[in-house]
Amino acid sequence: MAGRYGKKALLVTGKQSMRKSGILDELERILGEAGIDSVIFDKVEPNPSYSTVEAGADTAISKKCDMVIGCGGGSAMDAAKAIAIASLNNKEISSFFEGETPSKAMPIIEITTTAGTGSEVDRYFVLTNPETKEKNATGFKCSYPAAAIVDPMLMKTMPPRLTAATGIDAFFHGLESYVSRLSTPISELYAKEAMRLIINNLYEAFRNGKNMEAREKMALASTLAGLAIDVSRTTLLHALEHPVSGHLNAVHGEGLAALSLAYMEFTLPLCPEKFANVASLFGEDIDGLPEQEAAMKSIDGMKKFLRKFGMDIGLRELGVNEDMIDVFVEEAGKSPISKTNPRPASPADMREIYLKSL
Repeated sequence: MAGRYGKKALLVTGKQSMRKSGILDELERILGEAGIDSVIFDKVEPNPSYSTVEAGADTAISKKCDMVIGCGGGSAMDAAKAIAIASLNNKEISSFFEGETPSKAMPIIEITTTAGTGSEVDRYFVLTNPETKEKNATGFKCSYPAAAIVDPMLMKTMPPRLTAATGIDAFFHGLESYVSRLSTPISELYAKEAMRLIINNLYEAFRNGKNMEAREKMALASTLAGLAIDVSRTTLLHALEHPVSGHLNAVHGEGLAALSLAYMEFTLPLCPEKFANVASLFGEDIDGLPEQEAAMKSIDGMKKFLRKFGMDIGLRELGVNEDMIDVFVEEAGKSPISKTNPRPASPADMREIYLKSL
């Protein structure tokens, strides 16, 4: 498949796990047998930075690569998209978060090894400004992957905590895209099915990582949620979380979990029917309840779900204190995805959500 797109691939991955698991060696072997040369760029950190992308682009240019293959979780796949753009546009990657639109990108192939981000099927990528620690998201037509490989066999070595954190990220991709002001009937179908699959399969994948039926269904859920957010984006919850993982290098899924209950309580009054549907997906008994009460049951379901994985945590456990909140509110308020929320949030509203989540 890769031979359709080029002859020399930059393999973009994290610093250790793909090598330790044997996936990177196998990928090199398969490419070599197909007559494709490969160059490894294994410097991607969690929450990848502008400077990492620039280093990757320099490598791609100097080694004369003509395509980029991202292999790993969301960080590696996001970095691959950004490197593919930075390599061909003769501009710093930061400029594309400041209004510039790239004219082209190298072909991108994404190989996901987690069931979380859905980055293998959408145009978006998230990078951290190393100077300000702000996490910024953007995406373009040219950053769509040319091909994606979603193989649950590559996910069976994920440890339980990572399985939970990435699965919870995928769940909130489903939830947020479902309630987003930009949602469509088709994106809502993808989102609801993603949430249903995650509710029914994440615990088994967490409990027994070798259960390939659960892994397969989680892989499908993550991909469906990725397709949903490509249309309708995420919302305020992701906007609020990005400063947490950007400044503290916290695990993204854990940050989402910590903020989720206060976010749901804030948002649901504007779309109670949708949150009542989420409550039903959790198996909550909502028969005969008024719509707002039925919607509140989604929070009960979420609490029980997070507790299964030990993810019923607060922001303090991730290193957040009250002194950080003003900066977080300022950064979250600048995020475009904060505007997709069905209930608009003022700085005071965002501050209250952070405080409730401590």
